[in-house]
Amino acid sequence: MADTFLERIVASTRADLEERKRAVPPDAMRARALVAPAPRGFADALRPGRTAPARVIAEVKRASPSKGMLAETYDPVAQAVAYERGGAAAVSVLTEPHYFLGSLEHLTAVRHAVSIPVLRKDFTLDSYQVYEARAAGADAILLICAMLDDATLTELMTLAHDLGMAALVEAHNGDEVRRAVASDASIIGVNSRDLRTFDVDTDTTRRLRAFVPPERTFIAESGIASPVDAARARAWGADAVLVGESLMRASDPVAHARALASAPGGMTAALFSGTGDPFLKLCGLKEPEHARLAAELGADAAGVVFAPQAPDHRRVNVQEALRIADALSGNARAGKRPLLTGVFVNPDLDKLETLIKDSHLDAVQLSGGESPEICARIIQRTGVPVVKALRLRGEAELEALDAYALAGAALLLDAFVPGSYGGAGVTGDWELARRAAQRWPVILSGGLHPENVRSAVAHVLPRGVDVSSGIETAKHKDPEKMRAFVAAARGAGALESSDLR
Repeated sequence: MADTFLERIVASTRADLEERKRAVPPDAMRARALVAPAPRGFADALRPGRTAPARVIAEVKRASPSKGMLAETYDPVAQAVAYERGGAAAVSVLTEPHYFLGSLEHLTAVRHAVSIPVLRKDFTLDSYQVYEARAAGADAILLICAMLDDATLTELMTLAHDLGMAALVEAHNGDEVRRAVASDASIIGVNSRDLRTFDVDTDTTRRLRAFVPPERTFIAESGIASPVDAARARAWGADAVLVGESLMRASDPVAHARALASAPGGMTAALFSGTGDPFLKLCGLKEPEHARLAAELGADAAGVVFAPQAPDHRRVNVQEALRIADALSGNARAGKRPLLTGVFVNPDLDKLETLIKDSHLDAVQLSGGESPEICARIIQRTGVPVVKALRLRGEAELEALDAYALAGAALLLDAFVPGSYGGAGVTGDWELARRAAQRWPVILSGGLHPENVRSAVAHVLPRGVDVSSGIETAKHKDPEKMRAFVAAARGAGALESSDLR
C-alpha cells in the first residue's frame, strides 16, 4: 500500500499512463512529438547575468496536496500571460490531474499564449510521458530523483535532449544531489519540499548549493513566497527560483512576478562564485610578500585597509595598494587572483570612487556606520561588490541584516568592541552569528586565529571567514600563522562538506 504522498501520486500516475497508452499508442504519440513546433531555449532562459537577480520560473497550478485549492476561478492562460508581463523567464505548468488538478491541455494553451519557455511539471517515469510532453508543446520536463533509479533518470533525460527539450533534474537531499550531478544534468533543482511528506525546509538551498558545480544551472524550488526569499536564494547562489503558491494567490500576479524577478542577491552571489569553502579573506595586508603568500595559499580575498582610524601597521595608501595588487596578480593559484578588497570607514563617496579606480580594487568593505542606502548607492555608482561589516549585539538586531542584504551588500559579522571598527582580536557571539548565517551567507570575523577557526566554522557554518590580527606576531603578518590559518580553515570546510547535511 502506498504510504507517502509521492508513492500515492506515482501509483495514480502509473494507472493513468496505461489508460493514455491505450487511447493513443506509443508509436502514435512519438509521431506527434516529432512534428511539434521546435522547443524554446529553457536552459538559456535560466542563466542570469553575473550580478543580476535570479530568473523566475512562475508556476501555474490550481491545487496541491499540502495546500488544497489555490484558485477557485482558474484561468491558466491568463495567469501565465500575467507572469510573462511581470518578467518571468519561464512558466511551469502542473499537468498532474488528481492531486494538482492539472492537464496537458492547460500546458498546450499556455504554450500558445506566451513567448517564454514552458516546463511540464509532472511525475515523469516513462518515455511515453516525454513524447507526450513534447507533443503538447513542452520545452522542458521535470525529472524527480526520488522516484527514478539512475538508469531511468539517464534514459529519460537523454530522450528529452534528443527531442530538443531541457530536463530539470530535481533533488531534495544530499544523496539525490550526488545522483543528479553524476547524471550530468545541466539543470539541477533543489526542492525544499520533501515530496514524501510535503514538509518544507527552507534551509535546504543553503545546505546543498555548494555541492552543485557552478557551471550547472541551479534552481531553488519551494518555500519562496516573497522578494526577500528570492533574494536569499540568489545570494546563496541560485540561478533561478521556481515559485508557485504565492503567485497563484497574489491579487496582482504581474506585480508579484515583477517583484520576485527584480529581487537582489546577485552581487553577493557574484562575490562568492567559484570561491573556496569557506570563502577566505586575509585582511590588513601591507607588504607585497604577504600578498604573494596569500595568493599562493589560495585565499579568495586580500584586504587592504584605507580607513584613517586603522593602526599604521595595517593602513595603506594607493601606492602600497597597487604593489599589493601586482603581487596578487603575479602569484595567483591556478590563475585566479584573490579579490583585492579595500576597507573603509564612512568614506566620502566621490573619493571612494576615485580610490577604487586608482587602486584597482575588486571589492569594497564598509566598516563604519554606513546605511543600507549608502551601500546601494556605492554598488550602483561603482559596480563593485560591497561587503558591509556589522557588529550585532543581540538577537533583536538580526532583522537588520535583511535591509543590508536587500541593498545588495554581502554581510561580514565582526565582534562588537566599543570604539573599534574591527581588527581588535576579540571573539564575537558565535551563537548569534550562527543564527545570522542561517538567514544569509555571512563572512565571520572577530578574534579568529589558527587554533579556533575550525571550531568557529563548525559552529557558525559561515560562508566565509576573515582574519587580520589572528595572523600577526608583534603587529606584523606572520607567514607561519597565515599558512596555519588557511590550512585550518580549509580543513574545516572540507569536514563540513564531507556529508551533504
